[in-house]
Amino acid sequence: MKKNRLGLFGGTFNPIHIGHLRLAEDVREEFNLDRIIFIPTNIPPHKDTGSKASASERLKMVEIAITENSNFSCDDIEIKRGGLSYTVETVDYIYNKYEFSEKPFFILGSDLIGDIHLWKNIEELSSKVDFIVLVREHYPMFSRKKNGLNSIHLDFYRRRVMDITSSEIRKRLERGKSIRYLVTDKVFDYIRERRLYTHESDRSE
Repeated sequence: MKKNRLGLFGGTFNPIHIGHLRLAEDVREEFNLDRIIFIPTNIPPHKDTGSKASASERLKMVEIAITENSNFSCDDIEIKRGGLSYTVETVDYIYNKYEFSEKPFFILGSDLIGDIHLWKNIEELSSKVDFIVLVREHYPMFSRKKNGLNSIHLDFYRRRVMDITSSEIRKRLERGKSIRYLVTDKVFDYIRERRLYTHESDRSE
């Protein structure tokens, strides 16, 4: 029986950039995953999206960014569900919708680990997924005991990350600076056509 190993990559993707794509491809190869599912967050419980792009626009950018990689797919469950996006609810959905041979892997950055003990039903969640933590520079190491992580399995994936963040891309656009080559060409065109992240696009979701 062929194995079907899934990686779940959640995030605001505000906007999705080439660093996200490169990390996803590296993790797919390193952990021998068959598919990476990008899951754009609707409203994250522990993070300000800082967004001038709507949830539907963030979703669209993910869809057009991954279109040429057959190992990548996108699921809009968190945006369809609305409200705050809780990972444990999304993972329950994944178990009901997708077929897989092993526990899915959930990909997150080390900047989120400090708050993981606050995630909804974290013990239940940790029994249903294996966490792959992308260690990012400039974020201090943490105490497993202090952060309630003793019973949570974490695979730390250490690699040099591209020095790109969505917040820096938004800042560049607000200042009228180019973001070419920081995002895919199709995402670049989409942002430019819709004038996202500029003062002209100052609107609520």
